[in-house]
Amino acid sequence: MDVYGLRGPLQAIAEEMAVSEEEEAEGDEEAFVVVRKRPVTSDPAASSDMYCSDCGTPTHSGQHTHHRVVPLPDAVILNICVCMYVLYVCASVCVCVLQENFGRQEQNLEQHYSDVLQTLAQRNSENSTSLQDQKKQKLEALYGQLLACGSLLDTGKELIENAQELHRCTNRNEEVELKVGVSMEFTTPPVDLTVVKQMMESINVVPAPSAPVMNPQVVNSATTSSLRVCWSLFSDDTVDFYQLYCPVYMTVPSPPIIRLQECLSCLEAALVRWDSGNTNPVESYTLELSEADTHSSVTESIVAIPTCECLVQLQPWKRYVIHIRAVNIGGASERSPPITISSTGTFFPLLKETAHPSLSVSPDGFTMFYLDEDLPISEMVFSDSNFSSCVAVLGDLIPIRGQHYWEVEVDEWAEYRVGVAYEDTQRTSYLGANATSWCMRHIRTPSRHKYEFLHNGWSADVRITVQPLQIGVFLDYERGILSFYNAHLHQHLHTFTCCFHHYVLPCFALDKPGALTLQTGLTTPKYITHP
Repeated sequence: MDVYGLRGPLQAIAEEMAVSEEEEAEGDEEAFVVVRKRPVTSDPAASSDMYCSDCGTPTHSGQHTHHRVVPLPDAVILNICVCMYVLYVCASVCVCVLQENFGRQEQNLEQHYSDVLQTLAQRNSENSTSLQDQKKQKLEALYGQLLACGSLLDTGKELIENAQELHRCTNRNEEVELKVGVSMEFTTPPVDLTVVKQMMESINVVPAPSAPVMNPQVVNSATTSSLRVCWSLFSDDTVDFYQLYCPVYMTVPSPPIIRLQECLSCLEAALVRWDSGNTNPVESYTLELSEADTHSSVTESIVAIPTCECLVQLQPWKRYVIHIRAVNIGGASERSPPITISSTGTFFPLLKETAHPSLSVSPDGFTMFYLDEDLPISEMVFSDSNFSSCVAVLGDLIPIRGQHYWEVEVDEWAEYRVGVAYEDTQRTSYLGANATSWCMRHIRTPSRHKYEFLHNGWSADVRITVQPLQIGVFLDYERGILSFYNAHLHQHLHTFTCCFHHYVLPCFALDKPGALTLQTGLTTPKYITHP
């Protein structure tokens, strides 16, 4: 920095400062004049306007004539410039020293970091070598123990063979005494397998080999029952054994066959049953359904069905088209022939396997006959599922808790029982005579037609004047009611109130020869749902 180059600007600043000081002095003098008159002092230093550079003190303009004297404001500005220059030089020196020290410390830290890394690498190498040596020693000791065990096993085997040979001899007294060179006392030393386990786990560090490369098949190398497979392996790989995978190709199964007469439905669901019809293995089935009355192409699917039946949730008052596919490893079969199911009412047939031997069921499963000719007892075949005392049969109602309605057409002179029963109701008991069945019974007397509503052997006192020939049965699980109606007259006959703990099945019985016809899939009449 050039001090004299800054003298011009500093001189201007000094003049401004002098003008401001004079103005302040004039203001002070005026203020003091108002109060009192300041006495004139005779102190020479009070009116100093020059600065002696040789003496370093302020002075008057007439004194120190032989010294270097400059105006006092210039001396102040000059001293300020000198101090600023000194401060700048000191700051520059400090910055240089700091940069030098920083570079030196950075170099020292890098050297120290390199030394630490080298020390750690050396210690790691030493530890690895030490562990390898310990591992080798322990493996050698283990190998020696294994050899000793093998030797002891050979000796024991030899002793057993000699003992068996002596035992087979007929004249044991003439045999020479067997001299055994080893001690017969054997104690099992305690063996700590923890170290062995750790070593065996540490051995499993061999990298997995690369995938083998299949070689082209040699001409005439295959027979009707065998095939020669060759492959190559990279020389750097270590292989213990090979695994050969052979995929099995399976034929796609045939389409299943839906058993239409055994399919059940109600307002909320449908139970679809089918036959596999396949000689090829089938892993699962897929059910596909779509609405029949719409032009939409949306098809819902239920996959991974393990058995040949499926309970499907439906929307009320709609018609659905249903297909079934069989699936195995080879893929899915073609669609089965479609069936149409309506969710407008409860549809079910009679269960022929539960019918009494004297009872006949029509092929469509909706009419039952009790003929006049009684079969001999020797020709009757009974099982655990059919009725033996009561000439009855059960209906195959879908297992859904909701509302169900069906009707029964009866003959004017038929004596019958119509109602519901639990699936496990006693087959040796009459309907309505136990706690697991509820029924309406018709008895024909010489004077009139008598009607009873039976449950657990007890009947309500109900009188019916008009004989019903079309009986409507309404079952509501949620409300716990079972009601009977004269469907022709829309007349309520009787209602059982009960909390059904299990699913019930419709039941039908004939006490005398006659016939009953079942009508299902009907919409519940409004006089029942909105009385």
